[in-house]
Amino acid sequence: MTSPLRPWRLPTALTICASAAFLAGACGEQPDAAVASADTTAVAAPSEHAHAAEGEGEALLPIMQKLGTYMTQLTHGLMTDDQAMVARNAASIATHAPITRADLERIHGILGERMAEFERLDEEVHASSVRLQEAAEAGGTADVLTRLNEVQRGCIACHVQFRERLRTAPAR
Repeated sequence: MTSPLRPWRLPTALTICASAAFLAGACGEQPDAAVASADTTAVAAPSEHAHAAEGEGEALLPIMQKLGTYMTQLTHGLMTDDQAMVARNAASIATHAPITRADLERIHGILGERMAEFERLDEEVHASSVRLQEAAEAGGTADVLTRLNEVQRGCIACHVQFRERLRTAPAR
């Protein structure tokens, strides 16, 4: 299933991983290995960024906080066999609000040439979150767990590379 580009999918992954990794245990692969071979030579200017919000969006932090809540609720739904809760929260993860253009430009200013890797991980996590939503809607717990693992791996890979810089870098 293809979906239109959404401004900030990686925050989904980042916050989801923070919550889910704690609740569900560590992912089976090392995040450094998953991202070590990425090409980071092409960097789009913020004004050309495919993820820039059209209309209103949200800043990164509130997006991440909401995604953490959705991930926690999804995990709770899995633990309590509440399929509706799993499906509802998987949909919220896959369709989260876009990031504001201003925050996207701030991120680009901080990451510079690393923005291409950030975008790659963002797209990877978004695709995984769409597959998670589809699995949740189909009601297959085993498939939901597999897709959740994919999302978590992407979250952790991005957190390892970018979270500290984005969290501590001053706004411009």
